[in-house]
Formats: sequence, C-alpha cells, structure tokens
Amino acid sequence: AVACPEVDILAHPGLITEADAKAAADNSVFLEITTRKGHSAANGHVASVALRSGAALLINTDAHAPGDLMDAEWARTVLAAAGLHAEEAKRAVKNAQNFLDKILG
Repeated sequence: AVACPEVDILAHPGLITEADAKAAADNSVFLEITTRKGHSAANGHVASVALRSGAALLINTDAHAPGDLMDAEWARTVLAAAGLHAEEAKRAVKNAQNFLDKILG
C-alpha cells in the first residue's frame, strides 16, 4: 500500500517497519495515528517509526459508530500518548484537515 500511487493513507499501520515507513514518506502516503480502541495500541510505535523515517502522520478516528468520534481534546490526548510533542501533534491534526479539505474540494 505504501508504494501504490493510488493510496493516500495507510490506516492503523500497526507494527510498520522502517522500510515501509520510508516508502510511505517517499510516496507521500500518510501514516495514521488512530483514536480507535484496539487499533490505537501501536500508535507509539507508528509515531516513532514515522518520525525517524520522515513519513507524515495524521490523526483519524476510524469511526465505526458515533461513539468512536473524537473531539479536539481527545485528539490531543491520543497524540500525546503516542509520544508526539506539541508541534508534531499540531502537524498531524493539520495534515488531517488538509487531507479532508483536498478530498472535499
């Protein structure tokens, strides 16, 4: 997926390797930091590997039901728990907003 030109986001990438994260960076594929229960267990690993490889992160809910949606406070909490500093967290939120703006036209 990280090498496919049709892919924009790799959702809940789990225990992604540095090589795959580098491929994501090279191909402008975002790596997701998810707020979804269960899938979020690897957020710290994803954030760490992404920062080392230069891959861009974005925050996303992977919502399956209304209770899965997030507010700004919860997004900040999840991003901090993933080990992102304030500026990195702001960038992940901004990347999500920019992507949404792009697909909505």
